[in-house]
Amino acid sequence: MIVLKPLVHVLESMLSTHETLLELAKRKKRVLIQNDMSELNAIVKEEVTLAHQVEKLEGERSGMVRLLSLRLGLPAEELTARKVAALAGTPEERETIAQLNDQLLAVMTQLKEQNELNKQLIEQSLDFIRNSIDLLTESPIVPTYGDSGDTHAAYTTTRTSFFDSKA
Repeated sequence: MIVLKPLVHVLESMLSTHETLLELAKRKKRVLIQNDMSELNAIVKEEVTLAHQVEKLEGERSGMVRLLSLRLGLPAEELTARKVAALAGTPEERETIAQLNDQLLAVMTQLKEQNELNKQLIEQSLDFIRNSIDLLTESPIVPTYGDSGDTHAAYTTTRTSFFDSKA
């Protein structure tokens, strides 16, 4: 049996960080719907900071698991959260690690779903913008007179544009 307090601390930090990311993702949904770009930029900056924090915490967790695997003589890939919990020194640590793992998985699943929804909202916004630009830059067919200037000459149709689409 081993004491896993440092690992528990890292898992708690990871859970807290992911919960914050989930709240930001929910806030981002509202901001996307309201089309508030300044708030969206602020959210993205917060997400980047939290993503770096998650990276750091994951590195710490991974290092602790590798160290634990060396002490136990097991490959690190075989040390699942359930196996680590079973190795805990006390029943409280076992329960804490199992609960943290379950909560972390639940939050990560919700975060993934929320991010997928936000991705769809962004794609719909981009489609709308593209279609609007296409409508504005598409040249309607406008009849014009022929090169000879003859009023009896058949007129030709040319396309003119509201905007210079090459600019």
